[in-house]
Amino acid sequence: MQPSESKPQLRVGDESHHEGRVHGLSEHVKKYLILYTFLSIVLAVPVGYFSSGFISANKATFSSLVILLAILTIYPSMIQLKTEGLSGTFKLWRPIAVSLSYVFVLSPILAFALAPALGNRDVGTGFVVANVVPASSGSLGYVLIAGGSIELATALAIVSLIVAIPAIPFFLSVYGGQVSAAVPIAPIMTSVLYILILPLIAGQLTRYLLLREKGSAFVGKSLRPYLSLITMLSMFALIFVLVMREGTLMVAEPLLVGEVIGYQSAIIVGILLLSVFVSRAMRLSYEDHQSVAFISVTKNQSVAAAIATLALSPESALVPAIIPIIQPVLAIAYIHLEGPVRALFARGSQGKDV
Repeated sequence: MQPSESKPQLRVGDESHHEGRVHGLSEHVKKYLILYTFLSIVLAVPVGYFSSGFISANKATFSSLVILLAILTIYPSMIQLKTEGLSGTFKLWRPIAVSLSYVFVLSPILAFALAPALGNRDVGTGFVVANVVPASSGSLGYVLIAGGSIELATALAIVSLIVAIPAIPFFLSVYGGQVSAAVPIAPIMTSVLYILILPLIAGQLTRYLLLREKGSAFVGKSLRPYLSLITMLSMFALIFVLVMREGTLMVAEPLLVGEVIGYQSAIIVGILLLSVFVSRAMRLSYEDHQSVAFISVTKNQSVAAAIATLALSPESALVPAIIPIIQPVLAIAYIHLEGPVRALFARGSQGKDV
């Protein structure tokens, strides 16, 4: 009896210890996300530069690898996307409307204006793709840290994901006409199907089955570190492969990398500043404002990279590899402004009460 009874205890203890190690590793990677992203790029550039012949001879293999890694970063996010119990949140039409205007009106306009300045047509198209994709559920982490409304942020992420399905082909078609470039709509629609719709369905089906079999505590707590770690490690691998494929271009045109970072920073900072003023004018709460702000400015670059690889060109996929250098930096910098932003919205609510 005693030996047989001791086995489950050891197994549970081992599982708890393993979960603790995974959680610790996930938190470590998340803490140094920017550093690891930068290291992925720094290592990929010389590898790509000195193996350009091998890469050129195996373009199809590398394209397939990009798609696989992109799906590995997207699928866990779709499992974490909490769609149950959100019917009441969707009634908050004002913050939803203003967030959609940032994501699918202002951001594309700014991308259209800045993309031609990059000088390379394919890179410019990639810049547009990177700015018309929706946020990932990983963006909810920023909202959580900043003390925003998770319920509203989840609703915004779901709505923007749905709107992005027809919006991405539309915006790329418009931009193609603007720069007199042929943009293949059929492959773009196919890529949206593979990269957004199928992972969404598969992820939500997986979530439903896990909730039914394991319960909400397992999905919401025990499984989360594993999904987060898989997402981040897949993202580093994806960035490495994307940059490696264009290592020669990055060595030849380092100013291009700086321009992409500079222009993307201008879009993110500009929309963040505007969102503060608009949210105050609309009398949104601090919590709702933070949800709108982060879901509007943080984009799922894995989706952009996969679409560029499937439907456009390797050079177009370079931009989604560069943007993760700056996007988390600016998001974290804005989180550090929580005190002043809270005070600003507190003064607004006091004025409203008066």
